[in-house]
Amino acid sequence: MPFSPRTNPLNININLIGQTGKSPNTYTTGDIIEGNATITATNETYFDGVEIVFEGISQSHDSRVAAIPNPVEARHDFLQMFHPIDDAQYPSPRSFKPGRKYQFGFAFIVPTRLPNICSHRLDNPHLKHAHTLLPPSLGDPMLTNGGRALLDDMSSELCRIAYRIRVSILASSHVHDNGILKSTAKKVRIMPAIDEEPPLTTPDSGKDHTTQDTKDIRVGLTRKKQGTLSITTSQPSPLQLHPPSEAPNPTTTTATINLRFDPIGNNEQPPKLSAVESKIRVSTFYATTPWPDFPSSSHADSLSRLYYTKVLPLSSLCVTSTRWKRCVGEGFYTASIVVPITLPESKAFVPTFHSCLISRVYALDLCVFCQTPDVTLSSPCLSLRIPVQVTLLSRMLDNPPLYDEAAMCEKERFV
Repeated sequence: MPFSPRTNPLNININLIGQTGKSPNTYTTGDIIEGNATITATNETYFDGVEIVFEGISQSHDSRVAAIPNPVEARHDFLQMFHPIDDAQYPSPRSFKPGRKYQFGFAFIVPTRLPNICSHRLDNPHLKHAHTLLPPSLGDPMLTNGGRALLDDMSSELCRIAYRIRVSILASSHVHDNGILKSTAKKVRIMPAIDEEPPLTTPDSGKDHTTQDTKDIRVGLTRKKQGTLSITTSQPSPLQLHPPSEAPNPTTTTATINLRFDPIGNNEQPPKLSAVESKIRVSTFYATTPWPDFPSSSHADSLSRLYYTKVLPLSSLCVTSTRWKRCVGEGFYTASIVVPITLPESKAFVPTFHSCLISRVYALDLCVFCQTPDVTLSSPCLSLRIPVQVTLLSRMLDNPPLYDEAAMCEKERFV
């Protein structure tokens, strides 16, 4: 007789309130993920219970090591919220009969924090708080932005953070090998509200960022030195994303560049400025062992710690009208340039975050160019690289619950 594969007599269909089309629903902190699971059977099937879970998973891979037959990978199940089902909701006896539909409602509140999830070694005391914040969905190709065309969230293909509602039909171990008769999951997209954090200072901050640059100004064929041009800046205000489903608004901030020209004599004038070019660096850090400190490019490229960076051009700002101010009695000139920063809408940005295995950070590259034809710099421009945070505004809910509090809310709501 020809082999005929055995088909599962059970079918699970997960429906979410507000689901439109094939795009996964997007939720933020304090939102209620509400829906129902409909179960049907082609044959009468006995079971022990139904399990409905809201879960979050992070995964990272390191496939660089040729000496290892299989890629090294790590998985962290950082969120598991179980929806309680009362005995009265089950049929009696506990069997699914063909021709009938069995429906189980559920609701989960997206928590603010995961207070008990981070238990590994930490070299930085500030990292504990960061690792217990809910991370955003990242690196999942199934996710779209507001139902529009698929947008690139600029993550590596070797790491991802995914959320889903999973519904399982349970059986006794003597009936089924793993105790599960059928399991189905539906993805959801999580964009948690994340506030601005204080600027970070780590031992490697100077290697990753440059808040000042200085160049000698030389003119003519003899490259005679006219003076020294210096630029400085500091971390700007964060780029604030808006909560999901709200009317899209441009995400903007400004960076201020302070300039100083020190002439070698009294007759030398400051150089004329031409343009300021801005770019944003999007860096995803991932590891197969937990990060003990905030990630840095100098800590990456080891056997278990990697990073992936994309650089996006933002703007080229004409600054020919910049006015220099001479500081009387000091012998130098000063000026300042305010650079507007706007995130491109062609990419999917997520908030800055740090989790046990995966982090996302941003930096701005700013280049100042001079206009005067006979002015020579030792390099084409003066360059700065400064950190910038991307945050996500809250829906103004009163004290969104922690993980434990959210789980308790679900129990009180349905029991």
